[in-house]
Amino acid sequence: MKLYTADEMSRADGGAQHLGIPGGVLMERAGVAMAEEVMARYQARRILVVCGGGNNGGDGFVIARELQRAGIRVSVVATKDGYSGDPATNLEVLRNLLVPIDGPECLGGLLENADLVVDALLGTGFSGKVREKEAGLIRQINDSPAAVVAVDVPSGVDGSTGEVAGEAVRADLTVCAHAAKVGCVISPGRRHAGETVVVEIGIPPEADVEPSISWTGRATLSGLVPRTGDPAHKYSAGAVMVVAGSRAMTGAAVMSVRGAERAGCGITFLATSAGAAPAVDIALTETIVYGVEEDESGGMSPDAAGEILDRSGRATALVVGPGIGSGEEGRRLVEALLAGTDVPVLLDADAVTSLAGTHVLAGRDAPTVVTPHAGELGRLLGSGAAGVSARRLASAREAARDNG
Repeated sequence: MKLYTADEMSRADGGAQHLGIPGGVLMERAGVAMAEEVMARYQARRILVVCGGGNNGGDGFVIARELQRAGIRVSVVATKDGYSGDPATNLEVLRNLLVPIDGPECLGGLLENADLVVDALLGTGFSGKVREKEAGLIRQINDSPAAVVAVDVPSGVDGSTGEVAGEAVRADLTVCAHAAKVGCVISPGRRHAGETVVVEIGIPPEADVEPSISWTGRATLSGLVPRTGDPAHKYSAGAVMVVAGSRAMTGAAVMSVRGAERAGCGITFLATSAGAAPAVDIALTETIVYGVEEDESGGMSPDAAGEILDRSGRATALVVGPGIGSGEEGRRLVEALLAGTDVPVLLDADAVTSLAGTHVLAGRDAPTVVTPHAGELGRLLGSGAAGVSARRLASAREAARDNG
């Protein structure tokens, strides 16, 4: 799934206007489609639309008009004193239709009677920390028991990164115009977006841009797994050598191998410490298990790297890291394995942690996938888990840049 930043969405919108599609037409199509999405998913009879000062607010005005046209009781909070351009045009239509329009000071009372709130306050272009005026409105929305639908991006979420620097709306549903926004998919913004859906607004392919970020989910990954025809043998579906586990971490080895099997791998090999091998061998009846030399802690010795590589002769990929230990011995083992193979390698867990402060990955030319959680990536970057969690996209980019 392609994800758009604020700049990419702006360029796509501008491209459509350059082809002669007025911005007001795009706003109309966005608002109508979003209103239809709201009505299809909710049975709310009293809806409050909170509109900010930009085009996001303009979308909100169109949404309010369409909801009112469908017979729903609609109230609008307009937070700006004076609107211009397309938002002003759509606000004037609401006034002509006698839709109730109030200022932000009335939000609290209006929320008491609302079944659903449409957040059209800040939008995709927002970044940084919300001002206290908007922060107060966001707190009131979040404190309301009403369902919340956000327009494009929940207010307070950076649409280009998913970062949340202060108050942010907690939506049950976010409706994105044209394409999903980065901020709705990358945490912590993802936790504020609820379910994310996309509606078309009429931007033609000739006006569109190629986004710099894409989201690879379960469905995409399933489509990438080779499907073997008949006849086929186990090696035609891929052979994976998993390097995982220790005497204290037998479960890590078992789960890693089972993950490879569930992904469709034809045959799995496991290299684990000699002390862990008997227990693991019982659990993994379809895996060829090698118990290799272990160190004093019960993990695999760096001296076992040669044997592991020899045993990996028919492997088309390696998985290295879960439960191997992240100390000096683990680091030396990981470095030796990376230096000794040109097949794709996936590094997880202790393998990631063990490479903190090194430049091993930057010197590797073969395909390498790193799958850390926030703590492991924080150790690799020297920033800590909290820093990664707050800036996940920036942290991932930093890790990719620094490690080749």
